[in-house]
Amino acid sequence: MPPILLLIVLIGITAGAAGAAALLQKLRRAKLAAIASSWQMRFTPEDAFQLTPRVAARFPTPGAADVVVKDLIYGQESDGCFRYFFTVEYTAGVIRTKRRRSAVAMLIEQGHSFSGVTLSPGDLPLADQYLWLYGLHCAKPTASA
Repeated sequence: MPPILLLIVLIGITAGAAGAAALLQKLRRAKLAAIASSWQMRFTPEDAFQLTPRVAARFPTPGAADVVVKDLIYGQESDGCFRYFFTVEYTAGVIRTKRRRSAVAMLIEQGHSFSGVTLSPGDLPLADQYLWLYGLHCAKPTASA
């Protein structure tokens, strides 16, 4: 195979992979925006409230590094506190087994104080992790007859 043809094939494969990744990201964010709307909350793909330092300080995994907050669903509750659901990415491990991980977490802001970070189980798909946390902390119990 001539080198120029190989270069064209590699550029095509790279462009296809980048396009597929962008499409998957757009679909994921559209699904999260729909979830936020159904909860009467708002969605932003960025860390608009600069929660990353607060999350890093309260993160439940010891030794977690390079914490990043994204895909934020937020809203104000009737008692005035703010509830945040978000994807948190972090590096876990100390010596050789450093791994990048992601999970969905929740944080509550009440005045100038913040709660601890609550993580969802990591074995669920991403959108289901948001639903699990919401169901655990926000779903109203139904009255029995």
